[in-house]
Amino acid sequence: MKTSFHEDRWVGLFLSFIGGAMDSYTYIHYDAFASAQTGNIVLAIIQAFDGEWGSVGKKMLSTLFFFLGILLAKFLIDYFKKKQLHFWRLFVLYFETLIFFLVSLTFLNHQTSLVTIIIAFTAAIQWISFDKINGLTYTNLFTTGNLKGVATNLYDFLVTGTIEAKKKFIHFLLVVLAFVSGAILSVLLYRLVGAKAILLVSGLFLSLSLSETYLIWRFFRHEQI
Repeated sequence: MKTSFHEDRWVGLFLSFIGGAMDSYTYIHYDAFASAQTGNIVLAIIQAFDGEWGSVGKKMLSTLFFFLGILLAKFLIDYFKKKQLHFWRLFVLYFETLIFFLVSLTFLNHQTSLVTIIIAFTAAIQWISFDKINGLTYTNLFTTGNLKGVATNLYDFLVTGTIEAKKKFIHFLLVVLAFVSGAILSVLLYRLVGAKAILLVSGLFLSLSLSETYLIWRFFRHEQI
């Protein structure tokens, strides 16, 4: 196992699936996006003209804490790189497991502004901490850039026929399909169980955390033999 476990294809696709589930849930339940801050800013402007200042404030706070989450993630990357601690991102996964479990609890779930802030902050940390699959950039929280990657690399492959263009086309296509699948499942589950659908996100993070913990444990055990 490489020290860059966070660039593993299945980790990236799993996080893209979770990203789709996360964004669809927060928009349905809280009328705000967890991570798509472009959408939040546009909606805030529209709602400001309609005098819906409560909704505007919620979206602006989401954007602010998303920004702060990016700053923290960049700090963590630099800090742990200097310390030569390679697997710190595993704690990010466990942190997200805990956060989304807490969000599922009734006393917290209805605190719309607070939950929106928490999720935006957490999502930003995830975005910056996990931004590559096998060295190729991608986005696991929203999919506009990934769609661009699908289209441009499909064009390049059709024109040039190169293996590299085909590889990148498949890379971005899989990420987009994972994101869309997560969004679909989240909406379906929300229709069935309502607000408790957020437990899907927590459960997915937990399963990913445990599987990566096992792989890292096996890696270190092998190194010691």
